Amino acid sequence: MKSTTQQFLKDTGAQVPIVCGPMYPGSNPELIAAVSDAGGFGVVQPVALTSLYGHDFREGLQLIKKLTDKPFGVNFTIFGGANKKYHEQMKKWMEISIEEGVKFFLTSLGKPHAIVKIAKQHDIKVYHDVPNKKVALAMRDAGVDGLNCINWRGGGQTGIQSAEQFIEELHDIGIPLVCAGGIGNAGDFQKVLDMGYAGVQMGTRFLATKECIITDSYKQAIVDSTEEDIVWTNKIAGNNSSVIKTKDIMRGGLRTGTIISYMLKKRKLKKYARMYLMSRGLKNYSKTAFDDNVQFWQAGKGVGNIKSVESVADVVKEFAAVNV
Repeated sequence: MKSTTQQFLKDTGAQVPIVCGPMYPGSNPELIAAVSDAGGFGVVQPVALTSLYGHDFREGLQLIKKLTDKPFGVNFTIFGGANKKYHEQMKKWMEISIEEGVKFFLTSLGKPHAIVKIAKQHDIKVYHDVPNKKVALAMRDAGVDGLNCINWRGGGQTGIQSAEQFIEELHDIGIPLVCAGGIGNAGDFQKVLDMGYAGVQMGTRFLATKECIITDSYKQAIVDSTEEDIVWTNKIAGNNSSVIKTKDIMRGGLRTGTIISYMLKKRKLKKYARMYLMSRGLKNYSKTAFDDNVQFWQAGKGVGNIKSVESVADVVKEFAAVNV
């Protein structure tokens, strides 16, 4: 076993180096608990846990702890000062996470320096989502413990470069690299481990499980889709998001209109445009979790290797058989 994989397993407390990434929809307590209980590592998306699945945040974490005694993490998306109300809410969620004994934070967007400082005071590991080498080096220097390398094959908010390019540029960075994007089965898993990754983050594969609370039509669409069915749109979050091509997605086109497109090009306006798009997108994706008639289905290019809806335990068991 590679030293970086050993470090990743130590940082998370997992037995198998696979993460169920934070998703909206798809971060219900039953799913997170099942992944960790099976030997992987579940990461909670707080907005999904509370706004979508209707749990009080603390009670949601406590429910996960009732369902499994294995560790899990929490994701924090950093919007800076663009939304003070959200910033205060994130701080409260962080305080609750610490009080409930969470020992792993996955941070996204923004600068995690303040979170890293707090985390170190409580012996909490921090991994950060990165899109390229420049950000990766900056995050390492900020003190994060590992990097979640978001590649262009991922579902939801996708990356801009390949898994191969990440490894080529960051193989000697000195902290664990997690491959996030395009992993559908054990063969995909083996391939990226052989490249040099410490582990993988999966979203789409765990959407198509019995424990995930989304519609059966969404799960079946993942099973039925091929890599060619995945398209990119910037209407969800301002950057490219990978989704399954449906009539709902294609209605009105895949790109933002003139005003939002202009704002996305301006440094001082970009964060406001993204927050507007994400708040609007949450409405669509809250419906797609429970309504078979709403087909806003986020998914990555790993769909081609997802052949059935299975239990989380069976998914993790398949990956556990790989030589790490």
